[in-house]
Amino acid sequence: MGNPPPIASAAPAAPDRPKGLTGTDGLLMLMTLVWGVNYIVIKAVFTQMSPLAFNMVRFPVAVAAVAAFAWAVKARRPSRAALVRLAILGVLGNTCYQYCYIEGMARTRAGNAALIMAAVPVLTAVGSHMLGHERLRWRDVCGLGLSAVGLTVLILGSSEQVRFGGGWSAVTGDLLMLLAVIFWTAYTIGAKPLVDEVGPTVTTAWTMGLGAIPLLLICVPSALAQNWRAVTPLAWLGTIVFSSLGSLVLAYLIWYRGVSRLGSTRTAFYSNVTPIVTLLTAWPLLHEVPTGWQIGGAAGIFAALGLIRS
Repeated sequence: MGNPPPIASAAPAAPDRPKGLTGTDGLLMLMTLVWGVNYIVIKAVFTQMSPLAFNMVRFPVAVAAVAAFAWAVKARRPSRAALVRLAILGVLGNTCYQYCYIEGMARTRAGNAALIMAAVPVLTAVGSHMLGHERLRWRDVCGLGLSAVGLTVLILGSSEQVRFGGGWSAVTGDLLMLLAVIFWTAYTIGAKPLVDEVGPTVTTAWTMGLGAIPLLLICVPSALAQNWRAVTPLAWLGTIVFSSLGSLVLAYLIWYRGVSRLGSTRTAFYSNVTPIVTLLTAWPLLHEVPTGWQIGGAAGIFAALGLIRS
């Protein structure tokens, strides 16, 4: 039986993406593992560092590491025209997104953040389709819908994790997370032509390096006010290893590889797998036993993965 027709045949044709699970899918699962564990690391580190002081530590390390990697693989310098676009993407994905995400995480509940971030795959799919970067099949639409339902069930299965309202700080956190979704979606969609032009490594290195400049300037006051003597060696280790080298360097390189090999929509889908990893990680580390609803929601997300990647 042939594949269902695309939603809108008038959309410009896009290159076919590989069907079935590939090595890139395996790397994206590794990315979700890093991001899922990193969520727990962030919450722990925030008891000792302010959110912006945290970024002041991890971004210089990440920029240095990804620049070293780009130099090691002899990545070519992008053209002047490409540099302008890379700078814009860097501000979207590494200045605006990181500020809103970190500040939002510090102010809102875990479930609120996860539910709001669940909009990323849907918005990315719609935006990519409208711009002609990718054609959406009916199974993609069904898979995205099933994934959204599964994630909602997974999060709501822990009723203590979700509550909208609850004071100005919580509302501000939710709004910041919503802005983070918008910035990350624009970052992912906008990166597709650049990744095809200059490659994942160059895109990662230059967007991170250029985007880090305004972000670090924003973080300076918090870094000066931070009591660095109160930060334990374990918090330093978590910040540098998981939140910098893992969550920023390794994960961003994998993300852009996914955008290049699978497309923006199928890559963005993996952001909905991350809460499953957090759930499974919290089981042994925090002794939070998953409920039946959460297991059912996780099963729905994996079923959606099979649908989208078929």
